[in-house]
Amino acid sequence: MRWDFGQIYKQIRQSKGLTQAEVCGNEIARSTLANFETGISIPKFETMVFFLDQIDMSIEEFRYICHEFQPSERQSILYSLQNLPPYPNLETFEQLQNQCENYLTFHYDVPIKHLSDMLSIYILLYQGESIASSKKLYKATQKIWEYLEKQDTWYESDLRLLRTILHHFPIEVLPDITDKILESLKKYKNYRNIKPFQIALLTNLSNIYFHAGQTSDCEKIINLAIELAKQIKHYVYLGTGYIRLGICRGDDALIENGLALLRLTDEQDLLIMLEEEVNKYR
Repeated sequence: MRWDFGQIYKQIRQSKGLTQAEVCGNEIARSTLANFETGISIPKFETMVFFLDQIDMSIEEFRYICHEFQPSERQSILYSLQNLPPYPNLETFEQLQNQCENYLTFHYDVPIKHLSDMLSIYILLYQGESIASSKKLYKATQKIWEYLEKQDTWYESDLRLLRTILHHFPIEVLPDITDKILESLKKYKNYRNIKPFQIALLTNLSNIYFHAGQTSDCEKIINLAIELAKQIKHYVYLGTGYIRLGICRGDDALIENGLALLRLTDEQDLLIMLEEEVNKYR
């Protein structure tokens, strides 16, 4: 990775046809930018954000360019997480965890460690470990909960971790957790491309209420997921939501609409799983 940030910034600025004076305007002394571009000094965080705003570039994109237009190893891991399909298979989780562990061999990184812990839970579940009796699964979920429990506020990365361990909570304490989740999601309703994750979290949450026989709570949450899925036209989650809602309401037409959507999207594994759910509960 290149570390001459100022020189890289200068190249980007010049390629956009911007002068130092145009970038700085009346907000920042031109000498501040000149010193940054020549490597004399590094700007304060808020000044750096201002400079990047003026060239219409995010910090993430700037780091990507500094890495010679390639994601860093860390960025590759995070991109893989962000681009997971709605229902990943075991091999996908194992490959991503291997990436995490290889990275952690040479780097200290708390979020990547949390990601590795999260993936361990998914892998154990795929391998058939029982939520009710597995000591390995309990230990893995407890490790994440010890980190989350002490927090007054849950941020996006925390909600991603929490999604993994929702099954850990007894159903009688889940309403309090649910209220805190929904409150946190409200705060992030206008935050970049977060809706697919919100839908996934709500779908997981509704699934727990559904299998606990609390259909009214399930219906309330799945309706939130369906509305978000409609907004972004995510037909896999929309189909899943219709099926789950149809079972809760005893509405066969709604179930069939959901199944039809999944057939159109060619989600065969998910379709088989939900057809089994319909046969069991309808």
